[in-house]
Amino acid sequence: MNALSSLAAAVLALAAAAPSAWASYCEDPTDARSGVPLLPTPGRVGPSALFDGLSAGNGLEQLAGVAREAVAASADARGAEHGALAAQQDLRQTEAGRSAGITLGGTLGVGQNRVGDTTRSVSGLGQASLNVSAPLYDGGRLDQLGSWRQRLLEAGTVGVAASRERAVQEALATVIDRNRWRLQLRVYQQYVAKMTCLTQSVERIVAQDRGRASELLQARKGLRQAEIARDEAVAALRQADARLRLLVGGNVAPWGAVGVPLLEVPELPQVLEAIAQSPEVRQLRLQADAQESLARATRAEGSPQLRWQVGAQAGRADQVNSAGWNAGLTLSYTLDDGGAITAASRAAVERASAARRAQEARVTERSKAAGTQHDAARSAFQRVQHYAGVLADSDQLRNATFEQWSKLGRRSLFDLMSAEAEHYQLRLAYVNALHDGFQASLALRASGAGLLPWLAPELAEVRLPNAAR
Repeated sequence: MNALSSLAAAVLALAAAAPSAWASYCEDPTDARSGVPLLPTPGRVGPSALFDGLSAGNGLEQLAGVAREAVAASADARGAEHGALAAQQDLRQTEAGRSAGITLGGTLGVGQNRVGDTTRSVSGLGQASLNVSAPLYDGGRLDQLGSWRQRLLEAGTVGVAASRERAVQEALATVIDRNRWRLQLRVYQQYVAKMTCLTQSVERIVAQDRGRASELLQARKGLRQAEIARDEAVAALRQADARLRLLVGGNVAPWGAVGVPLLEVPELPQVLEAIAQSPEVRQLRLQADAQESLARATRAEGSPQLRWQVGAQAGRADQVNSAGWNAGLTLSYTLDDGGAITAASRAAVERASAARRAQEARVTERSKAAGTQHDAARSAFQRVQHYAGVLADSDQLRNATFEQWSKLGRRSLFDLMSAEAEHYQLRLAYVNALHDGFQASLALRASGAGLLPWLAPELAEVRLPNAAR
């Protein structure tokens, strides 16, 4: 934990560092004193670019906020909820098969009787009947059908959690990418400011010495290249903002501290152990269980089917009343169906086996991905530490190059611009390594038990409403 704490401190210090920490010339002293990085024009980028401070706020609360917004805005999650509600009603339909069924029937009309050559009309023809029946024995068919529907309902409920997980992971990955572009944009803004100042310095020199006009062309070319890179970052940030609004709705907060909790990379054995509890794996397991129950229910169709029934009927024809009742047992047994029941049962068994194999494959896939993501997160955060040291050396080098160019004339303008370009490329590499680590750490947690148990446990446990029967 000490190593993680040290890494966190280094990351936050460097990511939110003021220009005064990375530059010592050609910058506005007010910016250096305030520690506020240069910001783009609000109208060109949007509100998200105005947020300064990588670690402002509680990162874990911000992650949970994004998760809740993503789930609320996800059409896929809502669709999965409707599917689970449909499975709930399917189960109730199956359970209703155990209860007694009551049917009421009746007829009313007129008719004719023909006896020999005589035709006689019958008026006032009417009949009513009431029948009650229920199963007595079905070889366990209804029990297994109920088990099948119950497993499908559980699989559908877990499927809701899986759809929520996908929505949350996509939204958080987009937030991290947006923060990446936001920090890159600051770096490019400061690079443009540096090249602007340098160009202005060369303009003053050329005004006194026309023989150095080529240096002014060189400086202006470097400035335009920096502006092009800045404009590309502006467009990338704008697009990331648009994607995020599609995922979480219009309530897009700065969420600048979401990466801070991701600095703590979970241990790989812990993640691998939790894979079996991930929604995707649980859903496949429940689907396999459901198919096995369906296979048993299908086999039970070949057993004797016994029902009891009680009925009563009353009628009137040609002004004559009649009434009666009956009670008894109904037995049905299939002697030969051409192998249909056996084939259906075997098909269900094969589908269960397919689901088991899919479950095993998914566990293997997630285990491999977890190993890769764990290594990627560790490596990225190590690179962050290395870049921190290299940036300090690069800062000294560019300042020394400036001194040698401006005062001693021992270095060319090309040397100075190369030192500046290298320094800002290192800063960009630092930002990218940092966010690569965030993304890998996020994917690692998602590949285990999922993100919702960590961020919003109330959304990980899906509770369906009790629909009216």
